[in-house]
Amino acid sequence: MVTIQKVAESKVSQSVVGRNNADKKHGLLGMLANPYVFMTCLFASLGCMMYGYDQGVMGSILVMQNFEAHFPTLTGSTIQGWLVSALELGAWAGALFNGYLADRISRKYSMLVAVIIFTLGTGFQAGAQNPAMLFAGRVIGGIGIGMFSMVIPLYQAEIAPPELRGSLVSLQQLSITIGTCIAFWLDYGMHFVGGSDCNPAGVANGGLDSTGTFLPFEAHGHTCLGEKAISWRIPLALQLIPAWILFFGMFFLPFSPRWLMMKHRDDECISSLSKLRRLSPEDPLLRAEYLEIKAAVMFDEETEAEFNKENKFGAWRVLFSGSMIKRLGIGCWIMIFQQFTGINAVLYYAPQIFATFGFTSVTTDLLATGVTGILQIIFTLPAVLFLDSFGRKTFLITGAVGMCICWASIAFIWLFAVNFAYSWGPVAWVITQEIFPNSMRSRGVSIVASTNWMFNFVIGLTTRDMLASMKFGTYIFFAAFCAGGGLFVWLAVPETQNKTLEELDVYFGGDNSSIAVADRERMQRIEESLGLAGVQRVEDLKGEKAVGSDEQEENVGI
Repeated sequence: MVTIQKVAESKVSQSVVGRNNADKKHGLLGMLANPYVFMTCLFASLGCMMYGYDQGVMGSILVMQNFEAHFPTLTGSTIQGWLVSALELGAWAGALFNGYLADRISRKYSMLVAVIIFTLGTGFQAGAQNPAMLFAGRVIGGIGIGMFSMVIPLYQAEIAPPELRGSLVSLQQLSITIGTCIAFWLDYGMHFVGGSDCNPAGVANGGLDSTGTFLPFEAHGHTCLGEKAISWRIPLALQLIPAWILFFGMFFLPFSPRWLMMKHRDDECISSLSKLRRLSPEDPLLRAEYLEIKAAVMFDEETEAEFNKENKFGAWRVLFSGSMIKRLGIGCWIMIFQQFTGINAVLYYAPQIFATFGFTSVTTDLLATGVTGILQIIFTLPAVLFLDSFGRKTFLITGAVGMCICWASIAFIWLFAVNFAYSWGPVAWVITQEIFPNSMRSRGVSIVASTNWMFNFVIGLTTRDMLASMKFGTYIFFAAFCAGGGLFVWLAVPETQNKTLEELDVYFGGDNSSIAVADRERMQRIEESLGLAGVQRVEDLKGEKAVGSDEQEENVGI
């Protein structure tokens, strides 16, 4: 549990790289000035497009008459909640497992494993002949989605320069919204294939009762003369296209420099940094960043070695001790608040929610849902363009206030989606990548991402029943959490704008006074051994001899 108290802010970067880069171009101009790292992060975010696509595709399919005729036992609110949330349950496991895998085989290769698992799950869903196949596909596909959600923002954060990290990691949320929007509009278009109604052969009155309500049990086993099965099978299958583009493309992308340093592959780390920063290996700024990464890795290895002396699970115990428990708590609570804003209630059940506002047909429900997707894409762009200029907390607090007002006003679902798109959608993922040290980042992010999916599961499972029993009280419930999230960010979350990941490792939460004496002394000794101590400008590093992996190994465990 996190003790909420107003956090101190570090106004001036303590890192020579952070200070040097703070005045560089941010947002779109900064990304255009470094097209390689921009395109790398953009391509990697294809995995998040599948994440968003899977979030958006099922809610609209559930109201298609052909789907209901195929699976009449899946028309109740409770069973639909389980079907939607089965993906989140798998994603919870995938995100948790991928913390180990991303450290073991690299960030980029763990994405390839995720594609293979995701393909298996998608195959089960698109070809489902019975509810069991559909549920199996949702869980298996969810494992792949959870792996993507954990490793892609992690990879983006580790290859991004500090002045662009917010914008580049926000690309994953932009891809999520694009995926969701594609799913909404594809469902809307496919809804008309053969007609918007099932019209089952041999069933009186087109399978409708006297009030015009479709009767799926009556239609089951009869061929739909109107809407076709491809109306929902094709939307489920098409997500394999971006998955396999990602699979083959990842072979051409660089490894994370920080992961390479963790594996003591110094020369490859320098080469990767050189490519990502478009600087020569001899450039003082690149050398400074390399040495800061190296110092952070050496610090984390020494710290981890001390814990492992007493217990073989010491590496995981680090997460639940000292300053790490605060980082973990902040990350987990941000994800809890993100889910309880109610955004996924909208994404999963938008047609049903719009129906409660008086929309009178499936076609109109799907159209209103598609507009939500477009608005989310448009209003995610401010985070991509301006997050590194205005800071994380500004976006989070403003978005929380805006969402709270929209929920309290009940019917402003589109405006609610706008406020989420520029704030808690992208920024929650950005800041949770930034708060963990190098050696703990993969483990920490896996727990934070799995927390997101666990509460995503809760939302997916309960929203239909909440809408049925609490009605408008459901919106007030979400509004209260929006307000609570804004208060939590204001009081307990540090600003991470323009800080390097290595600096956030050492100076998390404020200035030097927040670091334990032993840790501070250890970092000072490591910086002295690498020639970083007292360096105020990158030019001070000119002519310094490169420090090889042998020296690093000698320092580890001292």
